[in-house]
Amino acid sequence: MANPASLIPFRKGKDKRRNLKGKPVGALSMTTKIREFLMEYGKDGETNADKLKRAMVLRAITKSDVLAKEILDRIDGKVPLPVEGKIDSNLTIQFADVFKKC
Repeated sequence: MANPASLIPFRKGKDKRRNLKGKPVGALSMTTKIREFLMEYGKDGETNADKLKRAMVLRAITKSDVLAKEILDRIDGKVPLPVEGKIDSNLTIQFADVFKKC
Protein backbone atom coordinates (compact mmCIF):
# COMPACT_ATOMS: atom_id res chain seq x y z
CA MET A 1 0.00 0.00 0.00
CA ALA A 2 1.17 3.52 -0.75
CA ASN A 3 2.62 5.70 1.96
CA PRO A 4 -0.05 8.38 2.69
CA ALA A 5 2.69 10.91 3.51
CA SER A 6 4.09 10.62 -0.03
CA LEU A 7 0.71 11.11 -1.75
CA ILE A 8 0.67 14.68 -2.97
CA PRO A 9 -1.56 16.12 -5.70
CA PHE A 10 -0.20 17.20 -9.07
CA ARG A 11 0.97 20.79 -9.35
CA LYS A 12 -0.76 23.05 -11.83
CA GLY A 13 1.22 23.63 -14.99
CA LYS A 14 4.47 21.71 -15.35
CA ASP A 15 4.89 18.68 -13.10
CA LYS A 16 7.54 16.07 -13.92
CA ARG A 17 5.19 13.25 -12.87
CA ARG A 18 2.60 14.06 -15.55
CA ASN A 19 2.70 12.52 -19.02
CA LEU A 20 1.57 15.34 -21.27
CA LYS A 21 2.65 13.66 -24.53
CA GLY A 22 0.45 10.57 -24.06
CA LYS A 23 1.31 7.03 -25.05
CA PRO A 24 4.41 6.88 -27.27
CA VAL A 25 4.08 5.83 -30.90
CA GLY A 26 4.77 2.12 -31.29
CA ALA A 27 3.90 1.27 -27.69
CA LEU A 28 2.46 -2.18 -27.04
CA SER A 29 -1.29 -2.30 -27.53
CA MET A 30 -2.93 -5.50 -26.38
CA THR A 31 -5.95 -4.88 -28.64
CA THR A 32 -3.69 -4.58 -31.69
CA LYS A 33 -1.80 -7.74 -30.76
CA ILE A 34 -5.06 -9.68 -30.33
CA ARG A 35 -6.38 -8.44 -33.68
CA GLU A 36 -3.12 -9.44 -35.39
CA PHE A 37 -3.27 -12.90 -33.83
CA LEU A 38 -6.89 -13.36 -34.93
CA MET A 39 -5.94 -12.54 -38.54
CA GLU A 40 -3.11 -15.12 -38.66
CA TYR A 41 -3.66 -18.34 -40.59
CA GLY A 42 -3.13 -21.75 -39.04
CA LYS A 43 -1.75 -24.87 -40.69
CA ASP A 44 -5.25 -25.81 -41.83
CA GLY A 45 -5.62 -22.56 -43.81
CA GLU A 46 -8.23 -21.16 -41.44
CA THR A 47 -7.77 -17.89 -39.55
CA ASN A 48 -7.65 -17.87 -35.78
CA ALA A 49 -10.71 -15.59 -35.87
CA ASP A 50 -12.68 -18.31 -37.69
CA LYS A 51 -11.56 -20.90 -35.14
CA LEU A 52 -12.50 -18.60 -32.27
CA LYS A 53 -15.88 -17.87 -33.86
CA ARG A 54 -16.66 -21.58 -34.16
CA ALA A 55 -15.49 -22.30 -30.61
CA MET A 56 -17.57 -19.41 -29.21
CA VAL A 57 -20.74 -20.54 -30.95
CA LEU A 58 -20.26 -24.15 -29.86
CA ARG A 59 -19.58 -23.13 -26.27
CA ALA A 60 -22.55 -20.75 -26.22
CA ILE A 61 -24.77 -23.59 -27.50
CA THR A 62 -23.47 -26.29 -25.14
CA LYS A 63 -22.96 -24.17 -22.01
CA SER A 64 -24.80 -21.16 -20.72
CA ASP A 65 -21.68 -19.05 -20.54
CA VAL A 66 -20.93 -15.34 -20.78
CA LEU A 67 -17.73 -15.94 -22.77
CA ALA A 68 -19.28 -15.06 -26.11
CA LYS A 69 -20.83 -11.84 -24.80
CA GLU A 70 -17.61 -10.80 -23.10
CA ILE A 71 -15.46 -11.31 -26.20
CA LEU A 72 -17.91 -9.56 -28.50
CA ASP A 73 -18.25 -6.63 -26.09
CA ARG A 74 -14.48 -6.21 -26.06
CA ILE A 75 -14.00 -6.53 -29.82
CA ASP A 76 -17.07 -4.74 -31.21
CA GLY A 77 -17.89 -2.54 -28.22
CA LYS A 78 -20.78 -2.77 -25.82
CA VAL A 79 -24.27 -2.27 -27.15
CA PRO A 80 -25.69 0.88 -25.58
CA LEU A 81 -28.65 0.35 -23.32
CA PRO A 82 -31.86 2.01 -24.48
CA VAL A 83 -33.13 4.80 -22.28
CA GLU A 84 -36.83 4.78 -21.62
CA GLY A 85 -38.92 7.43 -20.02
CA LYS A 86 -41.96 9.58 -20.29
CA ILE A 87 -41.44 13.00 -21.79
CA ASP A 88 -43.47 15.86 -20.39
CA SER A 89 -44.13 18.43 -23.09
CA ASN A 90 -43.69 21.29 -20.58
CA LEU A 91 -40.24 20.08 -19.49
CA THR A 92 -37.11 21.69 -20.92
CA ILE A 93 -33.65 20.25 -20.36
CA GLN A 94 -30.53 22.33 -20.82
CA PHE A 95 -27.86 19.75 -21.70
CA ALA A 96 -25.05 22.21 -21.09
CA ASP A 97 -26.16 22.50 -17.44
CA VAL A 98 -26.44 18.72 -17.09
CA PHE A 99 -22.90 18.14 -18.40
CA LYS A 100 -21.41 20.82 -16.14
CA LYS A 101 -22.55 18.80 -13.12
CA CYS A 102 -20.84 15.61 -14.31
